[in-house]
Amino acid sequence: MKNYTIIGALAIVAAALLWSLDGTFLRPQLYTLPSVFLVFLEHALGFIILIPFLFIFKSQLKTISKKQWLTIFWVALFGGALGTTFMTKALFLTGFKDISVVILLQKFQPIFAISLAAIFLRERFPKRFYAYATIAVLAGYFVTFKDPFTVNKVGGAAAQMILYSLLAAFAWGSSTTFGKYSLKNINYGLLAALRFGFTILIMALPALYYYHGQFTLVSTRQWTTLAIIVFTSGAAAMWLYYFGLKKIPASLATLCELSWPVSAIIFDYWLNHNVLSWSQLLGTVVLIFAVYKVTMLNKSKTITGTVGAGLGQGKNLGMKTANLNVALADKLSKGLYTCEVLVNNQKFSGLLYYGYNSLSRQDCLEVHIFDFADNIYGKNMTVTTGRYLRLPKKFKDPKDLMAQIQKDIQNAH
Repeated sequence: MKNYTIIGALAIVAAALLWSLDGTFLRPQLYTLPSVFLVFLEHALGFIILIPFLFIFKSQLKTISKKQWLTIFWVALFGGALGTTFMTKALFLTGFKDISVVILLQKFQPIFAISLAAIFLRERFPKRFYAYATIAVLAGYFVTFKDPFTVNKVGGAAAQMILYSLLAAFAWGSSTTFGKYSLKNINYGLLAALRFGFTILIMALPALYYYHGQFTLVSTRQWTTLAIIVFTSGAAAMWLYYFGLKKIPASLATLCELSWPVSAIIFDYWLNHNVLSWSQLLGTVVLIFAVYKVTMLNKSKTITGTVGAGLGQGKNLGMKTANLNVALADKLSKGLYTCEVLVNNQKFSGLLYYGYNSLSRQDCLEVHIFDFADNIYGKNMTVTTGRYLRLPKKFKDPKDLMAQIQKDIQNAH
């Protein structure tokens, strides 16, 4: 498991380094092309090299649910079409003089990703999220302006650059949220191919309608640059990213992506001789710290312990649970989580609850395992938390408790 985590993390770091080179070295050579037309071309070329995955894993296409198809389309629309277009427009608006600023503002992505997960996937987060999000916003202000204390107003290209950068962060943040869901039962190469394929369909109409005559205006050098993008920061980087995302939690993937802004600053200085001011460097450090703390709030936690005896009240309500020592949850926020359970050398899905128990009237740490009925009293169990579903609640009527339990089970799936 540890080796898989290391390999997955390195794959995402490699993809992030390729994206840094894209913004600082490759994309500037395509400055004369309209953003929408450019995004269509790079996805069309990328789809060509990803087509084999559609045939290799065609049997998996039948396993994709309607909800999953919708999330894949979302990934293509926001991650592929809109996100890439917004990012390209932002870079073009800088005149490639403040590339680092655009990429750093894009690091609001985890905040958007966690917020969207709360809205669409019914995940929840602690109150500290708001504090770190506020710090990140303030740091983003300092990152944006070389002299933040003499800014009277923001207009023109600068305002558009900031807007497009934040829109790209929102688009890619939502893409990360739904990309992880999309990968649950399909190969990472297949997801990359589907993402590029859907993006072509989305971008084809505006690109061909408005820019159909521009194919002849693409120079040989620009075609070469597009080909390089496909095999580096485009299709190849996306394949690497989904390869890594398949192996590690989304929270860890977001941390690995922080190598993008750090390397972008280095490449921007090395290739373009652009230097951030002292306030921008300070804002960068604070922004990365805030994003790190936000991400860690969503990090999975693992608990290993021996199943103990409970009061049997859950069983009487038709909800059999495995009880663990409450002391094992000393670093866990109180509430209800989805979880993965390892017991009897087998993996199961379930729900983990840590907090006030309305039946025993005291704190408890208990696990409900889906589709499991064996007696495991006295055996070891390893539980890894997933999504945070809700805070603890108190119930006076057992019927209200049962209604909440049924609702929690539905939200977990």
